[in-house]
Amino acid sequence: MPLENKRANRNLIRFVHDSQPDEVINIGDINDYTAPGRWSAGQRAEYGMTVQQEAAYTRRHHIEPLRAGYDGPYTLLGSNHGERPQKYLVDRAPALYDEESFREDKLLRLDDYGMRFEPTRYDFAPGWSAIHGHARGISLARYAGGTAINAARKYGRSIVMGHTHRAGIISETTGPAGTKTITGVELGHLMDITQAAYLGPERLANWQSAFGLFHIDGTTVTPHLIPVSRTGSFLVEGERYK
Repeated sequence: MPLENKRANRNLIRFVHDSQPDEVINIGDINDYTAPGRWSAGQRAEYGMTVQQEAAYTRRHHIEPLRAGYDGPYTLLGSNHGERPQKYLVDRAPALYDEESFREDKLLRLDDYGMRFEPTRYDFAPGWSAIHGHARGISLARYAGGTAINAARKYGRSIVMGHTHRAGIISETTGPAGTKTITGVELGHLMDITQAAYLGPERLANWQSAFGLFHIDGTTVTPHLIPVSRTGSFLVEGERYK
């Protein structure tokens, strides 16, 4: 946000209100923070919406509407976009750097809404971790799910992640008689790709819009990807949100 697919955001909020999940995990990059991005350096975008204005936009259009009908656990993961305000100050104005004020959870005032912030990794189910995916040492793949399975190999456990803007699930089984299976899940994105000016005039990118559902029963974890159309609609268990 504020480059989100607005219909997708509204439909997702309505789905959360209807389904009342045990927990919502936001995989990160909830804000674009366009002005301090490296793509914006020296461009008009660097002098556009401030990080405070972007955070206020997200509270108004995502956090507050979602909280109006869902009071369950909500965890936001740290991400490369979320780190942009702090990195911008360190690089461009170190004398003004404040570790607390420009941390994403502070900009979004998550404490006021009863939401958690996890800067690196969140172990949300037995054998499963959620990360954003921008950490060093994770080999990027050009196909959906490939980066997540690379991360799963690195951590030795199943991984769900964002960062790549791709949506895919890949599992890998090893050991005698298939004793160990790890799974990598990439969750796609909910961005309005037409606003991604840095992709060039044709907006060419191997990105897929989606979000994920995880059914957890003891140690059994079953991931599902929910594709989201360009108009922001999606189908969940026979019900269309549009």
